[in-house]
Amino acid sequence: MTSQDIKTFSYLSYIGPFFLLGLFSDSRKNPRLRFHTNQGMVLAITEAVALVIHYIVDMLLGHLPFISIIPSVLLIFITLCAIAMSLYGICNVACDKLNPLPVIGSVSLLK
Repeated sequence: MTSQDIKTFSYLSYIGPFFLLGLFSDSRKNPRLRFHTNQGMVLAITEAVALVIHYIVDMLLGHLPFISIIPSVLLIFITLCAIAMSLYGICNVACDKLNPLPVIGSVSLLK
């Protein structure tokens, strides 16, 4: 696997389920790719959990007048945070840095 392939898989790790490409490639042999794949996997799982929470809040509060705006605001917040963290991770790949993502970056799922 060339260094360009590693960088490409590292970029893709921060875009939703594309972290699976890095996971099923040589991520065990390359610590940089393993780091970025782990960060992308943690980000994707966090997004999924946040969307489930949004769905639950929407089910509970979505029918109440004046309070029904809370699920919409929550969804906008989740989306903006996910985009910001993805861009942060992609910038780390571009700069060849191994900085963890804010708040969730300390979680390590890959050994």
